[in-house]
Amino acid sequence: MIIRTLLTTVGALTTATIGYAALTVTAPNAADKIETLVRDIGFGWTADSCEANPEGCLNSRFTELSRLEKEVASSIRAIRSEVDRLDTLVAEQEELVGKNTLFLEQGRAAYKARESTLAPVGEAPRGIEFAGRTYPDLASFKAQLALLFQEKTVLEQSLTSARDLRTKLQARLDELMIQAGQITLAKRVIPAQLQLVRANQTLGEFSENLTMIDGVIEGSVEGISQSDQLIRTTRDLMADSTQKPVAAEGQQAFEDFLKQ
Repeated sequence: MIIRTLLTTVGALTTATIGYAALTVTAPNAADKIETLVRDIGFGWTADSCEANPEGCLNSRFTELSRLEKEVASSIRAIRSEVDRLDTLVAEQEELVGKNTLFLEQGRAAYKARESTLAPVGEAPRGIEFAGRTYPDLASFKAQLALLFQEKTVLEQSLTSARDLRTKLQARLDELMIQAGQITLAKRVIPAQLQLVRANQTLGEFSENLTMIDGVIEGSVEGISQSDQLIRTTRDLMADSTQKPVAAEGQQAFEDFLKQ
């Protein structure tokens, strides 16, 4: 929890705690300066310092929530953009997989037809017309089909990865929308708490509300981090999809395919 960040120097902690306890009684303005100094040099707000200076503690939370509000909104826009990019990638991969499957089926039929047909004695075998190209013999045509077969698994894996990532991005987008609402709610709680503080009223639910606010902050920070990771994964997948697939199936699997 953010409010329980540890001080890294024991001596500094002891000095600051003792000095602050005295100053809160004898010199409130100086105590505020000490509190600000402790926060600014990275030690953070402790449970005790928040209890001693609830107004400063709440203001710091409001500032952090406002910052996260902008970052979450930015993440939402980025995730939506990546979902759109993945929609396009999925459509392209689906088209490639479909073409690959069609070519393989047509090629297998053409291969079987030629394999069972012998050229007349004394005549050279005719070329094999396939997908706009002419292959001089059965061996070269078989090599082309082998390449298509090798690409098949990689294309299907790429399509599966794109679909899975799109699902994860959509789920992350839904979670970010919820976090945005939680941030808005947490920000609305703070002004009311500040009014009670300034009116010197007892804050019976102060710790509970502070825990809720810190939970929102922690969840938002984690959510933004997860969003950044997913966006990087999307970019990697987009880059990989432009590379030519490599062999993924063995020769025996290809021979079995031709016999089907």
